Amino acid sequence: MKNQFLKSTLVIVTLILISIACSSNSPTDDNNNTNTKIEGVWKPIKAIYTDSDGMITTENFSDCEQTGRTTFSSNGNFAQTGYYPTSTCELEFDNTGNWQIINDNILKVTLNGQVDNGTIGDYLILELTATSLKIDADTDANSTESEVYVFQKVN
Repeated sequence: MKNQFLKSTLVIVTLILISIACSSNSPTDDNNNTNTKIEGVWKPIKAIYTDSDGMITTENFSDCEQTGRTTFSSNGNFAQTGYYPTSTCELEFDNTGNWQIINDNILKVTLNGQVDNGTIGDYLILELTATSLKIDADTDANSTESEVYVFQKVN
């Protein structure tokens, strides 16, 4: 059961990273600081879940899971790998697609040519700095629940 949860979490983290990379502005638009900051290579660090009762659960990703990478290119393309710890560290997914940021705070992703719409493909950008990215899979501002994923820039 925990393995399924971890796999689901990695997929969600991947989708979130992909979503964060999306932008309504052209990736080459010099006035869009968000695009400049998100470009580069990111690794997943942890997930923070808050349920409807306000209970917070933090899952720190293993060394194996942290070998996953999401690369956001200035041309709006991305590449992403995710790893899952078993008896070894196995490649779980290897994706490519496009990214776009809408209204400076919503990440929308197109994965391998298939648009991921709705709550699964849209992510709220909570923090984007030169070294840290935090996104929430729940874009409903009125929701008490959240799935926050934290990434660290590696380049």
